[in-house]
Amino acid sequence: MDRTELQDVFRKRPFVPIEIGLSDGRAILVRHPDQVMLTRRNAVFGLTQVKNGRKRFRTPDNDDRYVKDWLMVDLLHVVSAEPVNGDDMPKRSRGPRRRQ
Repeated sequence: MDRTELQDVFRKRPFVPIEIGLSDGRAILVRHPDQVMLTRRNAVFGLTQVKNGRKRFRTPDNDDRYVKDWLMVDLLHVVSAEPVNGDDMPKRSRGPRRRQ
């Protein structure tokens, strides 16, 4: 996904929380567009916490207002951006989808 496509996702109003899928299977729940900074080649996500080996990350919400860690991702590794309800990460696999 290129920078322009991702910018369009974060500029939509009203903003709906978005799950960003990465090429290595990790996912980031973005609850507010101000928690993401886009550069020409990277996206920097402000997160509540980053732990080694963790597959799912989230940005702060109203209960946890401050960024405690960050994750920089090359935009070449952003493979999807899907709207979610914002309460929790979806409980589905991130494997390839089959065509029927």
